[in-house]
Amino acid sequence: MSTTDSIKANAVSSLQIAIEDFQSDDPRRALSTVRNMVAGILLLFKEKLRQLSPPDSEEVLIKKDVVPKLTPAGLVFVGKGKKTADVMDLKVRFHSLGIQVDWHTVDKIVDLRNRLEHYKESATSAEMKKLVVDTFALVSAFITNELKEQPVALLGEETWSVLLAEAAVYAQEKQECERRMANIKWQLPALNRLAEKFCCPQCGSDLLRPIDTTAADQQDLAFTCIGCGDQSGFSDLIEDACEEVYGTENYLAATDGGEPATTSCHECFLETFVLSESVCVHCSATISHSKCVVCGEALGPAEHDFGGLCGYHHHQWEKDD
Repeated sequence: MSTTDSIKANAVSSLQIAIEDFQSDDPRRALSTVRNMVAGILLLFKEKLRQLSPPDSEEVLIKKDVVPKLTPAGLVFVGKGKKTADVMDLKVRFHSLGIQVDWHTVDKIVDLRNRLEHYKESATSAEMKKLVVDTFALVSAFITNELKEQPVALLGEETWSVLLAEAAVYAQEKQECERRMANIKWQLPALNRLAEKFCCPQCGSDLLRPIDTTAADQQDLAFTCIGCGDQSGFSDLIEDACEEVYGTENYLAATDGGEPATTSCHECFLETFVLSESVCVHCSATISHSKCVVCGEALGPAEHDFGGLCGYHHHQWEKDD
């Protein structure tokens, strides 16, 4: 089999084996399912880069190492060695080439594989079903939009039917969860967005149904997970939801400078105080002053008790007192 055929063929084989493992009743097959899902997805991505690699470039776009080479036609770049691009390389090259992929979902699938491999944890039934649903969304869009093929023809009817069936069941359950969630009258507008990111702390499923949507206080809200049956309170879900929504902004602020999106609340001490809203989305606590009365700098919960002064001017005031 030529390299031209082998990457795509291996991608298809990996996904087919993953689905076979998924259908097994043996819980030990979970790791094999996840490994093959990840392998199949990444190989599909590499197939796209292989197709875009110029002729006689040693498939430069899929190689980890790229080196310059002088030819009669001028300077070109070619691939070196057998090591291929890793996930970070794929992200950089796809971004440069304008190839659209839901990397957030890819990262979650890869994280599940790493957790099972490195920490020897077990995957719940809900996690495995979500894995299949997420894979369905990823590969169907990528095969159609980027590889310009029909998913059912490439993956085979048997594999495609399983992916399709799991996606259909998930979509129906998700729709019912969203319908019930819509009945909650959130006290803060930001919670409409955050509630979309609620996931079961026990199994990671996002199929959560509110038990009672009429609770007077949002902290009294409780939810049942359709995936594993576990019950969670609002306080169990909101901090992780904030990380999902604002985590990237907080990371960029920590690495590149600037203000984070959230910080620790001075009342409930969760990382749920949204600085742009000047309110805690968990307990609804606010701060008395939004700006320093001396310099106009924006104030956060840590400066709540400084009487309208920022940390610097509060320190200066204490020195002069």
